[in-house]
Amino acid sequence: MIIALTAAEEFASEIQTIHDLFVHGLGLLHLRKYHFTDEQMYRYIASIDAIYHDRLVLHSHPQLSDALQINRIHLNAHDRQSGLFDPQNFGGICSTSVHHIDQFNALDKSWDYAFLSPLFPSISKVGYGQENTVLSQLPFRTNFDVGLVGLGGIQASNCRIPIHAGVDGIALLGAIWQTNNPIQHFITCKNLCSKNSNISHRG
Repeated sequence: MIIALTAAEEFASEIQTIHDLFVHGLGLLHLRKYHFTDEQMYRYIASIDAIYHDRLVLHSHPQLSDALQINRIHLNAHDRQSGLFDPQNFGGICSTSVHHIDQFNALDKSWDYAFLSPLFPSISKVGYGQENTVLSQLPFRTNFDVGLVGLGGIQASNCRIPIHAGVDGIALLGAIWQTNNPIQHFITCKNLCSKNSNISHRG
């Protein structure tokens, strides 16, 4: 499966791009709109066709999940480690982020999948991942109860590498929002990955 993440900031024609991504087979969309007020988040999600709401994942505003009828929540590493949110009490699907394979291996079954990053130097954050990529850590995976999704610097030119290395899926951020033709770039990644691996996801 291929997952996309929104940029934190808003882009022109963003909602149309989101709809086009879903039409062309996007699995899940992670909503990274941390600065939104509750009202802005309501309006943003309302602008996305309801048929896709079961594929949306909240990175913020978890208190709105019931009202928005979204049963997927993502916690970053800091929020997970704070213990302020217990995924076992949520009743929906929870994902998280890690930055070392040892952190991933320590996750329990309450997490559906986790982003491991950065696999490559970031596209959206200049300089991030230049000296601390974690692609070489993938052979040390021992946890197969939680899905492993590669994130960070993934684009058409390298998307097959993590697939061959054993990830269960890949996530695109800069490859969507930092390109002139995000839909075509997504389609290219999707086609390349489908030719080389059966990407699966437990969610």
